[in-house]
Amino acid sequence: MLKRLIFLTLSIYFLSACASSEKLLQKGHYDNAIEKSIKKIDKNPNDHQESDILRKALKLANKSDEDAIQQLKLSGQPSIWESVYRHYEKLNHRQELISRLPDQVLNKINFSPENYISDMTVAKRKAANYFDAAGKALLRENSPVAARKAWEYFRKEKQLFPNTPNLDNLIYKALQAGKTRVLFEIKNNSHSILPENFISSFYNLNFNRLDRRWLQFSSREDSQWPYNYVVVLNIQQIDVSPELIDRNSHMEEKTIQDGWKYLLDARGNVKKDSAGNDIKVKNFKTIRCEVTNIRMTKTARISGSLDYYNNLNNQLIKSHPVGGLFTFDYRYATVHGNPLALDSRTLDLAHRGPAPFPSNIQMISGAQGVLKSMITNYLRQDSGLFN
Repeated sequence: MLKRLIFLTLSIYFLSACASSEKLLQKGHYDNAIEKSIKKIDKNPNDHQESDILRKALKLANKSDEDAIQQLKLSGQPSIWESVYRHYEKLNHRQELISRLPDQVLNKINFSPENYISDMTVAKRKAANYFDAAGKALLRENSPVAARKAWEYFRKEKQLFPNTPNLDNLIYKALQAGKTRVLFEIKNNSHSILPENFISSFYNLNFNRLDRRWLQFSSREDSQWPYNYVVVLNIQQIDVSPELIDRNSHMEEKTIQDGWKYLLDARGNVKKDSAGNDIKVKNFKTIRCEVTNIRMTKTARISGSLDYYNNLNNQLIKSHPVGGLFTFDYRYATVHGNPLALDSRTLDLAHRGPAPFPSNIQMISGAQGVLKSMITNYLRQDSGLFN
């Protein structure tokens, strides 16, 4: 829908920019025709053709707005006054554009100014009064849907009269009354002793990133407002594995040059080259190094479910299995022998040295971070359920 609206707006813009004032007049784009004619007349006040187009476009544009105002007033509906005001605005704006033209042009197009200000003021005040009264009536319905409509009305009233007393309070009240509120709770059914600040860390999730205008998440209940839904993190199990150390050994070897040696014939004599010199060749030897690979592992897992409840009837509407897995996996190596025999990967492991295992609290904290990210993703994904 938005793409179509942008396309339509751009199409009208390019049409206005490229089409002549006469073409715009023929297509019913009267205000665009007026603006284009005024630009041409500014350059040449004696352009009789543009003056004639301007006269026709002005007459038709004004008639369109005046007819619309008449039809709206005949309807007798109290909600008409914003539209009436906007039509008077267009009439007045159009008149202001034309009134700055030279007198010779104004006489040529038979321009006769009208006083729209009085009618504009009356329509503007009636529109604001309607929005104010209708908004207050909607607020009294004590319905989120009605409160959202009231918020729109109060916002429109503010656009008309920004300094209306107490209007900001009404906008705030309608905004709060129109929100769907979701309370986040935690239940520990794991029968495990939890680290200090474990629960509070979940309550400090950045819910602001999930909030929208009409949807608000909270981890702390405020008795001032009702909560439409409750999201419960049900922690069912917390496991931390033992600290495991696995060792395996292997031998690495490499053939390297070790000086030179004389080349012997079948009888064990040193071979000679054509010049009678002894022939020497490279001497190679194999070097070895024993490697012990050591792998240190430890895991922590938090598992449970994320349950959504309708707070009006306590009905479960959706549930996700959730969990956070954090793994400590550290590797290093010890060597015995000639280190020149080692490949680059083994050398890296040999240079690392041992490391301490994380504590159980650190492991659980790591798993908690993974779980928090999963919870945030689910709440963002399922936010449409709460409207």
